[in-house]
Amino acid sequence: MKKSLFIILVLTVNIVFAQQIVTGVITDETNRPIDSVEISVKNTALKTFTDEEGRYSIEVPEVAATLELTKENFKVQVVEIKKDITNLNITLIASVDFFELSLEELMNVEVVTASKKPENQKIAPATIYVVTEKDIIENGYTDLTNLLENVPGVVAIRTDHFTFGGQRGFLSNFSQTLLLVNGREMQNLFASETFISTQFATHNIKQVEILQGPASALYGANALVGVINIITKNDSSDFNEIQYRTEFGTQGTQAQSIVFGKNINDFRISGSFRYFRSNLWDYKGFVKDTVNFRQGVPSKAFPINQEFKQNSWSLPYAAKISYKGLYVGIEGYELKGSKGLENISLDYINQSDYRQLALYYAGIEKEISAKLKINAELQFYKERFWGVNYTFDNAIYDTLVKNGHNPDSPLTDQEIKDNFLMVYSQQSSSGSKRYKGSIQLDYAPSQTLSIIGGYTFDMFDLLGLSLSTDKLNPSFDETRAIENRMRKPFFRQYKNSLFLQLQKTLFDKLYVTLGGRFDYHNIYKSILTFRSGLVYTPFKKTSIRFLFGQAFREPNIFELGASSAKNVVNELDPARMNTFEVGINQSFTSNLLANIVAYKNIATNFIEPTETGGFINSDNVINVFGIESQLFYKTGNIRTEIGYSYVKKDADDYAGVSTVNLGVYPHRITAGVTFTATDNFTINSRINYYSQIHAKHGNKDITQIITIPDFTKVDVTFSYVKIKVYDAEITTQLLVTNVFDSTIYQPNIRIGGPKQFLQHGRQLFCNLVVKF
Repeated sequence: MKKSLFIILVLTVNIVFAQQIVTGVITDETNRPIDSVEISVKNTALKTFTDEEGRYSIEVPEVAATLELTKENFKVQVVEIKKDITNLNITLIASVDFFELSLEELMNVEVVTASKKPENQKIAPATIYVVTEKDIIENGYTDLTNLLENVPGVVAIRTDHFTFGGQRGFLSNFSQTLLLVNGREMQNLFASETFISTQFATHNIKQVEILQGPASALYGANALVGVINIITKNDSSDFNEIQYRTEFGTQGTQAQSIVFGKNINDFRISGSFRYFRSNLWDYKGFVKDTVNFRQGVPSKAFPINQEFKQNSWSLPYAAKISYKGLYVGIEGYELKGSKGLENISLDYINQSDYRQLALYYAGIEKEISAKLKINAELQFYKERFWGVNYTFDNAIYDTLVKNGHNPDSPLTDQEIKDNFLMVYSQQSSSGSKRYKGSIQLDYAPSQTLSIIGGYTFDMFDLLGLSLSTDKLNPSFDETRAIENRMRKPFFRQYKNSLFLQLQKTLFDKLYVTLGGRFDYHNIYKSILTFRSGLVYTPFKKTSIRFLFGQAFREPNIFELGASSAKNVVNELDPARMNTFEVGINQSFTSNLLANIVAYKNIATNFIEPTETGGFINSDNVINVFGIESQLFYKTGNIRTEIGYSYVKKDADDYAGVSTVNLGVYPHRITAGVTFTATDNFTINSRINYYSQIHAKHGNKDITQIITIPDFTKVDVTFSYVKIKVYDAEITTQLLVTNVFDSTIYQPNIRIGGPKQFLQHGRQLFCNLVVKF
């Protein structure tokens, strides 16, 4: 039995009855012309073929006639032409053997993140990597972290609290990256962090678009080195079904989820819910490792029976109702974790972190005319979080020893509770809030010109943290006052933004993009960013990109002085980034494709801490040069993909040494092989290689550069897809991660306590997806 893949072709027919001539153009779903389609008038010998531009003209012998359309490997479609029809859209559905599809057809992907409008990935004015639902299934991706670790130029480091890493040589906690869900920001409010944990799972993902490079001209602050845009199934109008998914695996991992969408004439309702629970990885042996984990920390300080147990769960949810362009929705999550490896904790079992974030939105999307579209939307965010730390502090420990504690004896539970407990909390507060309103106009006066512009008002009303060393739920003071660390006046911030982008096609081969944005913030005032792109397609299978972009990251409330005892606002400017890129996308054959991009980042005004506990804009200019490349090949039932990333970052002076690429992997290779054994059964293997890296010691009390050896990680996924059981379609999966149980260390980028981070060993997961 052959596997079928449905491809939609659109036939536009204009009929002039007086001349009895039918003219039209056949295009694919991305509006590209399709040639070699045979068209005939049924029961006559008259035939015609489309040209290279998909155009045709055919004379019909009668006012009312029947067209028959054929193309090799496509179903024959018969369409009647009636007297009262002057314009006719015909959908030609073709059933093709999956193995006959070329890579060009499989990878003909439409993206929206690069220009805030749909366009083909090959002519998008940005370096953008796309992971589709099909990729997610074949590779066994269960959450955003293991998806990102297979993207060129991206580094994802698991801490089992939230994911550290970044893009193109700028690594931290992804705070230089803007995270979107269906184009709406989903950073946490408190510190504008891209807080990626188990709440961003793949059960509701239709497509992920990872934009590499600055994007502030489109998206404003914090799109410094890139954008991650998650496009969900339930938000897509073509998703009209119910999907139930159950997952279970090692470390007590289990999850249940449901995604649904239903179109009823002009009305649509959709949603997604997931419950996830896991102990994640067991680090019991690692936290007792005085060489690789807690180097520099007195080993005898820890309790004799020190254990590491985690109990993490998450509940992401989404819902949306729309009617004739009007819509309302919600996107949010609740998340509880055990802090993972972020700190060296004296009581792992009782430390915790709890987060709540909800985005409510309502808007209208309207086509004013064939050339003008408008979208207006209001958004309201609400966030609260709280947690408990038992972080080891050398100064406190030295004081305890000075006051009589025997350094040869472990700390008692009471000593830990009395001296190392630190509670941070918004639990008793009303929560931080964000109010955002935007309007966007899309104007296309011709097929070769597109203009997008918009205005955004954005106001944050943030809360600080109530801190306590003895109360698990400390009281919260929401009085707005300069002396109140929980709600200083500058915690309320607002900005107004205007952006404009023009795209023009010249000579059917040259795609020009020019865009700019003006942001005015009540604290750091005005800032301008600019972008430009030139995509040239000299040949049908070749596209060349020349790109320039600017971006900025605005200072968060900590950097502005939230923790300052001086009760002043630090005068900081946003960090800035300029990036130049040149890239080429080449199809050598229909089953051999490659792309390569070279870039240079120039970062200025980076915000750095001072010895006195404040923050300043650095005078240093940071230069990063890099290369990213991908190669795709298909032969028979086997498809392969190889990605390579090279990064060279300016030297840092640290520990008396000048080190290039400090904390940055110079070389990364990610590769995948998919073997389609039968129409329903596939085997996939992912291989990730990380080169040796020199990094700062994760313990802030040790000024030392450590060397972390290179490593290779292998994952294998077995998928049995599209099994028909009555009206349901079932997909089953078995995923084995880190097949060879390799010991893998990655750097502690934020210098949070542990020398380095141990990554997960071998794990086993099973998934069952049922579609109705």
